[in-house]
Amino acid sequence: MNNLQKSAALAVALTLSASLVAPSFAAASAKRTASAGIVINFWSSGPTQGMTAVISQFNKMYQGKYNVVFRTFPYNNETEIVNSALAAHKGPDMLEESLTPSAPYAFEHLEMPIQPILQMGGINPNTEFPASMWHGTKVQGVHYVVPVAGLPTLFFWNKALFKKAGLNPNMPPHTQAQFVHDAQVLTNAKQGQWGYVQEPAWPNPFVYPSLLAQFGGKEANPATRKVLFDTQAGVNALTFEYNTIYKWKISPVNASANENYNLFMSGKNAMVMDGAYQYPPFLQRFGKNLGVSLLPVIGNKEANFLGQNYVWVFRNPSMTTAKERGIGLFLKFYYGHSMEIARAGILPTWEPTLKSAALKKLPAMYQESLALNSGVLNPLIPNWGTTSSTYLYQDIDLALLHKMTPVAALKDAAQKMQQEMATLLG
Repeated sequence: MNNLQKSAALAVALTLSASLVAPSFAAASAKRTASAGIVINFWSSGPTQGMTAVISQFNKMYQGKYNVVFRTFPYNNETEIVNSALAAHKGPDMLEESLTPSAPYAFEHLEMPIQPILQMGGINPNTEFPASMWHGTKVQGVHYVVPVAGLPTLFFWNKALFKKAGLNPNMPPHTQAQFVHDAQVLTNAKQGQWGYVQEPAWPNPFVYPSLLAQFGGKEANPATRKVLFDTQAGVNALTFEYNTIYKWKISPVNASANENYNLFMSGKNAMVMDGAYQYPPFLQRFGKNLGVSLLPVIGNKEANFLGQNYVWVFRNPSMTTAKERGIGLFLKFYYGHSMEIARAGILPTWEPTLKSAALKKLPAMYQESLALNSGVLNPLIPNWGTTSSTYLYQDIDLALLHKMTPVAALKDAAQKMQQEMATLLG
């Protein structure tokens, strides 16, 4: 598992249980089958807050008919665990993971088409899921995955620093010009005070795709496997990041890992663009002095990258129509109780919950829900996470370290990744 994926796991602040090997999963299922009806094995390396309670309620309601057996396992070696279990015909019926790891299984025909299962549960994905998390998730014209958690990219600012600098603490920047102006007012390099901190590495897997989309670009076309991040939109996005350091000098040079976070927490960095996983620690640190909003429109339109988790269903030998129906019923139950998931700190992906009065009473969740309207996903291409970590983000690092120009960095990464595309499944 690559460093980008490991970082993403840390970023969403998951608390995962210890690893359980495949035979232990199978043994647990076997013990329950006789007394609990049809067992549905559900594995997850994703965020689990609130999940156990919802599953317990489902099992109680469907006692004797269906029993969901839930297990978590570490994100950093989930591929090895799952593949080993599938090869031994002891794999999960349902798996929760981020989006792109689902693609190889779909191309290898190891996943069940999800829409018939959703229909069995009474779910209409076209109206009951956020469009940003449903459209664009087909493989060869078929939907295999359903969204269960979202993690948008947000803008955070220190209201106290804004006020001290003579800026309106309740008016965050909405455009690139306003952002640069505010950052310059907030910066005093001699005192180590920065308006913004542009790290070469993390959180660029959240920030760069956001800016790329704002300028009208895409990372790649999943249908043609054409790499697209080296277009003018991609150059504009990376040039903006580069300019925060070397032109406008609102960010320190060669910012180290976690420096944007550490300086923000210490009051030495005024503004942050990062995943919504930063909201809890920032809120705990700053309270009412924390500002949170959608990203400024650095480009031409609102857009933000969505971290995410999806569920898919494997074509196991034990899969039956009755089990498929049980999975559909469980998904409908899960979505129907997703307000409990929201209260546990996970953004739901169920439109009735997202539009509910109850969600609006949770400021963090409501702010995140607004970001879904302009959310973008990684292209659904096998191995995209590993490949982009190896080439795209490595070359972006070099550009932000002043070792390559933005144009040269993106051109080099695109050439290498385009060659890699020819070796992938599908």
